[in-house]
Amino acid sequence: MLFFMGVCLSCRKSRLSSEKSEQISASATPLHVSVEEQEEPKLGPSFEDQDSGYTRMANTISNMRMTNPIKEMVSKRRIRLKQDGFNLDLTYIMDNVIAMGFPAEKLEGVYRNHIDDVVKFLEEKHKDHYKIYNLCSERKYDINKFRKMVATYPFDDHNPPKIELIKPFCADVHEWLSKDKRNVAAVHCKAGKGRTGVMICCYLLHGKYFSTADEALKHYDGMRTRDKKGVTIPSQKRYVGYYATLIQKNLNYTPVTLLLKEIHLEPLPACNGGQGCLQFVVSQSSTKVHSQVYEVKKGTTSMLIRIDRYVPLQGDIKVEFFNKPKLMRKEKLFQFWFNTFFVTEEVSPAELGTSDKASGSKVTDRSARAISCAEPSRVPALGMKQTRFVFC
Repeated sequence: MLFFMGVCLSCRKSRLSSEKSEQISASATPLHVSVEEQEEPKLGPSFEDQDSGYTRMANTISNMRMTNPIKEMVSKRRIRLKQDGFNLDLTYIMDNVIAMGFPAEKLEGVYRNHIDDVVKFLEEKHKDHYKIYNLCSERKYDINKFRKMVATYPFDDHNPPKIELIKPFCADVHEWLSKDKRNVAAVHCKAGKGRTGVMICCYLLHGKYFSTADEALKHYDGMRTRDKKGVTIPSQKRYVGYYATLIQKNLNYTPVTLLLKEIHLEPLPACNGGQGCLQFVVSQSSTKVHSQVYEVKKGTTSMLIRIDRYVPLQGDIKVEFFNKPKLMRKEKLFQFWFNTFFVTEEVSPAELGTSDKASGSKVTDRSARAISCAEPSRVPALGMKQTRFVFC
């Protein structure tokens, strides 16, 4: 049986005498007191000023978030907005188009834009005239903080958007900005650089601010980063070029089916001292449609991968290459995306582009890629005319 201050904590009666119990109860605060019996505590000067104290504390925390040197390190070479007490990974690409990093919460807000700071900035600078465009497929946040003025056009990091996603995004931004000359569109992904740049550049083409993909990309790169390296992933640049083609030639996008015939690698990507196993995977709409593994012998400088059965491809296609050593986990070497609608029979030097490096990869700069496809309407036995799409 347990006791606390001479009072039995069980349901049994106290073994102490009633006299001692009365003495204890007279000198000690009762353990159970009704709300009505409790006196309202008197607040001293320090308590009377607690509201202003909390305000000062909140301002101090906000200032710490704004001046946190970790944010500068994380933003790397991205240009930050530093004015009127704000220090945000945020840039005006145009007067009414903003590129910014993800508005994070909790611990992530220590090294990225804190969502409360972003809200404060937009409320002060563009109250009732801002709309957020979230491009992240991997994360969300409380849209109520932005008065629910948030539209989502998601796609994965380090990848281009589906071609069908671009025009609705551009139309949405154009409609919003056209409603009021004071309106601004704030676009973000995670870092607010690659994915954000692709979609903003497409909008700049859509809105006739620039006539070519190179012009739009150059403008964005210079406005968003100190080293003029905004959109760097080749497949993302390729899709900006795709959208420019649709606009310049006044084309309506329609899915086109091609048959994958062969893949030519020259020079071969380095793996395991020049030998090992090379695996490639072809995906369509996030679904793997073909995969093969080839042994690479030492001294091999190029490889022609022939597809036994032609693989039908339509729309956005992702091709990934892996180094697959025996008894070891496979390592991703590189990947690239293309869309079958834009594959032409002849590829000019201006259309050539590099493949997308795998994260941390140092071996893919030297690798040229070529894919041969054919139109399914042509019968192979009758001499199918092939299309060669080059990545170098």
